[in-house]
Order: sequence, then structure tokens, then C-alpha cells
Amino acid sequence: MNWTGLLLEIIRESAHIAILIPAILIPLMVVLALLTDANLLDRAVGFIQPLMRRLRLSKKAAFPLMAGLFLGVVFGSGVIIACANEGSLNRRDLVLTLVFLGICHSVIEDTLLFAALGANWWVLLGSRFLLAVLLTVTVSFWLPSDPDTAAAV
Repeated sequence: MNWTGLLLEIIRESAHIAILIPAILIPLMVVLALLTDANLLDRAVGFIQPLMRRLRLSKKAAFPLMAGLFLGVVFGSGVIIACANEGSLNRRDLVLTLVFLGICHSVIEDTLLFAALGANWWVLLGSRFLLAVLLTVTVSFWLPSDPDTAAAV
């Protein structure tokens, strides 16, 4: 085995990935910050209302869901924690939002990164979204629909 060639290949590919990740993430974070500052994510909430009904989520869960989908787990979890502390979401909506985002979060960032590494982005995005919808709807049938009872979950 050619250990020198293998080591050079590892270094070359690692350097490629180390350059590729910031090249994708930095512009993406700038765009997302601009969208957040312009309140465009707040306006986009109206577009996902049909999905919210299918997931059996209230309208109040739309913004935390959008934040987690497009801004990632870190920012999305900050929004979810803030909503939980304010009491604007009941426990049922919190659980269903977390189930969905546990599978399908950072759809732009993750998809771009894995596609740059050679993954089929249609398969990646489609399978994550489909699995998240199926699991969220399934869990929604097990959770009580009444917000007062949902506090016991």
C-alpha cells in the first residue's frame, strides 16, 4: 500500500472540505441574517399554513418551525425555547415541532453541504421531509388534541 499517496489524498480532500464548508456557510448565514432582519421569515409563515394543518400544528408553531427549518438547529432551538418560556406554545405544539425539526432541520445548509460532497440533494431533502411529516403526523395522533390536557404530556 502506498502510504504517502494515501496521506496526500487525505490531506488534499480535507483541505477541499475545509475550504468548501465556509464557502457555503458564510454567504448562507449572511443571507439568512438579512432575511431575519427584514422580517421576511415572519411573512413566509402564511405560506406554510397548509403544511401546519397537515401536521396538526397550531398557527403559533409556524415561526419556530420556519426558524428551525431554514436557520438551523441552534437558532431554531433559541426561538423554540423563547416560545416555551413565553407560554405562546402549548406542550403538544412544542413536542410536534421538535419531532419534525429533529429529522428535518437546516434544510438549506445541510442540503448544500451534502450536495457539495456528492450526495443527491433531491433524495436527501425529499427523504428527510417525508420522514419528518410521517413521524410528526403519527406522533400527533398519540398526543391529546386539547391544549389543557397536552400540558400533562
